[in-house]
Amino acid sequence: MSNHKKTIRNLAIFLFSVGVLLGMFLAGAATWTDLEATFYGFGKVANDPLTTLRCPVLMTATETGIIRATLSNNSELPVDARVRVYVSNPGPIRVVETITPLAPGETKKVEWAVTAEDIDFGNLILVKALAFPYGNVPVREGWCGILVLNLPYLTGNQVFIFLLMLSLAGLLIGIGLWVIGGNPLKGKTLTAIHAMIWLAAFVLADMAASFMGLWLFGVILFLLAILLIAVIIANVALAS
Repeated sequence: MSNHKKTIRNLAIFLFSVGVLLGMFLAGAATWTDLEATFYGFGKVANDPLTTLRCPVLMTATETGIIRATLSNNSELPVDARVRVYVSNPGPIRVVETITPLAPGETKKVEWAVTAEDIDFGNLILVKALAFPYGNVPVREGWCGILVLNLPYLTGNQVFIFLLMLSLAGLLIGIGLWVIGGNPLKGKTLTAIHAMIWLAAFVLADMAASFMGLWLFGVILFLLAILLIAVIIANVALAS
């Protein structure tokens, strides 16, 4: 193998590894905080999930984070949708209750603010929302969490977008450079590129599932990604 191709392969491995690690960090942060919220001690009273509850994945200690949920009235009568939100705290759990009027067929987004004062366990803000029954909608509840970073001059959304873009760029450019450096693709080199593509797909799927609050799928995909990493390391070592 020429030094030029070896340099391209090494760069491909580095960029792809950065993309994988950043993607798994974001997916892991989303899954971990949601799991922490589930077991925080808020309790469980409903059988139906509040699937529209969303927390930002990341937040910085100097900003105010926004928790959101979407409420809909599919009945033919106006209703008052009552939601009780429980927020983590080093002391007693903070409780906020809102009542949102909904006309027939109307959908509204409801928001609640959290700050650094709600941090527990050092860098986590954990939330549970309990939506009381209204119209033909049963009682529902959902959990989510936020990882708080001690980064000045930035917002959690800025950090999230930056890391997400770096992850996507690392995955795509890394795969592209491996194809260039491994041309013609055959044997272990071909096996490695197949494993890289599968790993990129699992990381992307893991991020999507975790960001949507599907933490069970997030955990499964995270574990599958770790298994594929071991396969890639073995194949790259043999192909180099």
